[in-house]
Amino acid sequence: MGEQRYQELMRGLNHLFLETELDTQAQMDAERQRAIKEIDALMKLHRLTLRDICE
Repeated sequence: MGEQRYQELMRGLNHLFLETELDTQAQMDAERQRAIKEIDALMKLHRLTLRDICE
């Protein structure tokens, strides 16, 4: 394998890892936002405040 081809493959591999990392972060952010919305809805349903929870 020539040096140029090796460098092309390494760039492709780096791009793939970066893309996967960004997708994973976006998925984690989305899950976190869903959890926050669910907690907020439950708190409103039960008329709880942050102060109630911290006590």
